[in-house]
Amino acid sequence: MQEEAVFTYSDLVQVVGAQNLRLDANFAARGVSTDTRTLQPNSIFVALKGENFDGHDHVENAFLKGASAAVVSEEFYNQHSRNKQLIKAPQSPLNTLGALAWYHRRRYEIPVIAIAGAAGKTSTKEIVAHVLSRKFNVLKTAANYNNQIGTPLTLLELTQEHSAAVVEIGTNQPGEIEILAAMVQPTHGLITNIGKEHLEQLIDIDGVETEERALFDYLHDHSGICFVNVDDERLAKYAHQVGRAITFGLTREADITLSVSYDGELNPKLSIVKGAFTFNATMQTPGIAAALNATCAVAIAWALGMNAAEVRHQLQSYQMPASHGYGRMNVVTLTLGTILNDTYNANPDSMQLALQTLHHHPSARKIAVLGDMLELGPTSEEEHMQVLDSACAVSDLVILYGEEFRRAADHISHSNIVWCGTINGCVNEVRGCVDADSVILVKGSRGMAMENVVLQLTSGN
Repeated sequence: MQEEAVFTYSDLVQVVGAQNLRLDANFAARGVSTDTRTLQPNSIFVALKGENFDGHDHVENAFLKGASAAVVSEEFYNQHSRNKQLIKAPQSPLNTLGALAWYHRRRYEIPVIAIAGAAGKTSTKEIVAHVLSRKFNVLKTAANYNNQIGTPLTLLELTQEHSAAVVEIGTNQPGEIEILAAMVQPTHGLITNIGKEHLEQLIDIDGVETEERALFDYLHDHSGICFVNVDDERLAKYAHQVGRAITFGLTREADITLSVSYDGELNPKLSIVKGAFTFNATMQTPGIAAALNATCAVAIAWALGMNAAEVRHQLQSYQMPASHGYGRMNVVTLTLGTILNDTYNANPDSMQLALQTLHHHPSARKIAVLGDMLELGPTSEEEHMQVLDSACAVSDLVILYGEEFRRAADHISHSNIVWCGTINGCVNEVRGCVDADSVILVKGSRGMAMENVVLQLTSGN
């Protein structure tokens, strides 16, 4: 990702302090990069360090490719005292990357919508950005780059051409949402839901709520607007606690309440009646999750002054971005049946939503191919058992892959459960029992690579 943010010497003094600069007073750079493979001349290179890489090993190459300066650790800075092109990170290069993004974000007075939540962040971000693009020139987070690297790189892409931004922020450890909210400085914020995510670090659902709530805390403290999903039991109470709030939902009365039904292909048929903001729209993206995501988008669009015709047009024209093997409830129609490719990721809540979609699908024979849900910590066995119970209730056949589901299957006696030790085994089980009136849901955590099931089924069709 390459940005065009301009930083002068005086800008950098405000970001890191003059004592941390070894630059000429007339210094100016355009763009910030963390990857020498895509680095453009005259940009600032940030030498990030991770478990399996160290950007400091590439500083020399960055300068050969035309970098104007490099953000480095204190140790590296001291060891290269003769180099006049270095910026010492007061804490870490990662922290300084965030500080550069924070500084650049402050140059723009536009609506900035932050989207957090346990599940559905990326899908919600995509549809919100699409709906708003009818009226605004929208910057949005690329893919799911929602962490302390991806978020600042998104903010650094802001230009004078943008009239709104939709920024996805994620977490896998306590305190991360607080850091990202302070960096993004949102004017509006939405938490999709509170569910069981990253429990290895967040411990339990109370820990998840505390972590995600940090977005609302920031907005409350800075007079921003919180979009509150009143269908979520844990979020509903914040409608009366966060100051400026707009409520939305499908099942409860709210500022924006949508009613939804589904056509024969499970595409949501949405209806809202709110004075002049009244319309019906049929989406092209199937599934229950798509309806929930659309509700978020409608609430934000209404708050930002869009009219019914604009929103209706965008909802009806929205299609999920093309996937690279994995998908978010992408429908693939084959001679062997219909595949619901929801292999992008999985946690207990998104699994349950996907199984609801499978349940409501009109096909006669329903097959669930499920891979393990990762990062659930000590609750993993219980969560896999609950999902497996739900899968057995709505499926004619449940095909499992992964050690967590194997252990769960040992505790549940259903004749329609098959565990496979390989992806090929899952594919063979599907091929052995499907017909043209079958629907196959394929889902699992990103690390399980369940898209390979879909790729083999489609290539062998």
